[in-house]
Amino acid sequence: MRNCIICNKEFEPVRSNHRKCSNLCCVRHYQERLKAKEKFAAILKQLKSPEALNMLNQELERMLEATPDAAI
Repeated sequence: MRNCIICNKEFEPVRSNHRKCSNLCCVRHYQERLKAKEKFAAILKQLKSPEALNMLNQELERMLEATPDAAI
């Protein structure tokens, strides 16, 4: 048994690499990854100084803490 990385529901994986319990959780995970990618792209556009670089580093740390699975 394993817990889903999105909803934390316990499920029996069909394969050893399954981390999500359903297609719905797969879609949610994909959407979360897209949002993170868009947010990262917006931050990179604003990156023009050492202060901005420091802010980017802090934002990335917050994003990693909020992500259920850090291996996006």
